[in-house]
Amino acid sequence: MHRSTLPARRRAWRTPLAALVALLVAASMLLAAAPAQAASAWPITKAGQPRNNNAMTLQHLLTSRGYPTTADGAFGSGTTANLKSFQSAQGISPVDGIAGSGTWPRLVVTVSQGSADANAVKAAQTQLNKYGANLVVDGVFGSGTRASVVSFQANRGLPQTGTVDTETWQELLGWSQTYDQTLCYSTGGSTASSLSTAQVANVQSILTATRGAGGNRNAQIIALMTAMQESKFCNIQFGDRDSLGLFQQRPSQGWCSGGTACVNPTYATQGFLGVSAYTSNRGLFDVSGWETMSKTLATDAVQRSCCPNAYAQWESMATTLADTY
Repeated sequence: MHRSTLPARRRAWRTPLAALVALLVAASMLLAAAPAQAASAWPITKAGQPRNNNAMTLQHLLTSRGYPTTADGAFGSGTTANLKSFQSAQGISPVDGIAGSGTWPRLVVTVSQGSADANAVKAAQTQLNKYGANLVVDGVFGSGTRASVVSFQANRGLPQTGTVDTETWQELLGWSQTYDQTLCYSTGGSTASSLSTAQVANVQSILTATRGAGGNRNAQIIALMTAMQESKFCNIQFGDRDSLGLFQQRPSQGWCSGGTACVNPTYATQGFLGVSAYTSNRGLFDVSGWETMSKTLATDAVQRSCCPNAYAQWESMATTLADTY
């Protein structure tokens, strides 16, 4: 065997140019054979739709363009009026207060690491979170945001520049909204059998983190009861005051430095349990006798809510989910 392969290797070494040409031809054939990924269409975003990340992004961008708009993802009359003003000023026709293919390309703002336009950066972060980036929407385009952009671009077959240009904006806005956490909150199910894809993914993250922390079945049920009551199993970035994420934890109350851990499903769950390095607040495992308490009161011992018995309504559902996933 060694005698038969050695001459071939020597011949290849003597003709590097021919080998290189052959490789280039093969590569070009592969590239020609691979179909280009079709660009996603610009979405239609307008009043009357459920609260969603595209609407929230549009609101951030309107503010960036000089039309201050509350960025809550709810496309109401104020957003419509400001969008009409923008369309009129830009000579966009019709002036209808609907963002489509004629408006979005004029509205988006190219941003990259170090960009000073905080509202445009918030818009990009809001979109990246639609795809599971779990960024804090703080308007700071740092290394974490850039890494998320590069990852998204790679996933969609775009040049991995780390810059949110018009082409990247089109994909961020127009591609799948399956994991849109704001839309999840507006349209997600409220029974074990009616949960959306985004909700199920978050349920699985909570269970994985709880089991990884050594949490028994009761701990899993309690964690799920809590997240369902607080966020409908949606990793939202809005709530009461500065509340964030699945468990609506508040950075101002010491739950997570900078907010990042609050919107990371694993870290947020660990924080709730009391095993997170991102908070010194009391978690479930720190509550004396939690195993023998009613589950709703054990939950409230951590959350300190206004309505301690509200969590109880989700115990049956949480039990089913813990046993299913």
